[in-house]
Amino acid sequence: MRSLLIAALLIASPILQALELTPYTASYHFNLDNKLSGTATRILENTGNNNWRYTFTATTAIASATETSNFRFDGKKVSPVSYKRKHKVLFISKNTEVSFDWKNKKATTRRDDKQGFYALKNGAVDPLNFEVQMRRDIIDAGNVAKAYLIADPKRMNEQKFVIDGDEVIDTPYGKISTIRVKRIHEDPERHTTFWLARDLGYIPAKVIQDDDGAIYTLQLNSLTGALAKAELPPAPATL
Repeated sequence: MRSLLIAALLIASPILQALELTPYTASYHFNLDNKLSGTATRILENTGNNNWRYTFTATTAIASATETSNFRFDGKKVSPVSYKRKHKVLFISKNTEVSFDWKNKKATTRRDDKQGFYALKNGAVDPLNFEVQMRRDIIDAGNVAKAYLIADPKRMNEQKFVIDGDEVIDTPYGKISTIRVKRIHEDPERHTTFWLARDLGYIPAKVIQDDDGAIYTLQLNSLTGALAKAELPPAPATL
């Protein structure tokens, strides 16, 4: 239950639709098996000179999680600088981080008091800013990449996604036209689907994760910044 709760707190992520990144704040409501609910917020900030900070926080009555990604973005490619994750369940907290040394192609990791290293590969992104790279891929090619190299506090690993169609959905923010993107898991008992809002810069309007029968659902609640619209355009008619 504890590991599932942390995974649920750290799952959802938005996707942008613009030639340049746009700062924004998006808030969500999430629910885990109708037993636990809470709020989540994602904030994308421009810190100057092509540097960006992406922060995700999630909170429930018994747990909290925060991810922070600092990275550079040249309009096409994401280059991670640092990534930190902190989560707490009741009175137990854990901290992990990754620092990226691109000159020497080396990642330095820290998991609480344990330090480690591994070799970086070109194109690697972190567990949070890979979404920014995916946004660019959708905009440039109309599709996601075959795989994304995720450099996390343990190692580098590939994550695969596929576009699965279009759908108009109802959310607390309103009726939204979306595309569905599914993550391909090695474990057949795990399923993750993102509904990305076309008219809101492809941020997730909804996320559902099924982890061996435990269902986590997240829905967009509010949005501020240049991506926000006072009134959503009419959703396309469905047959």
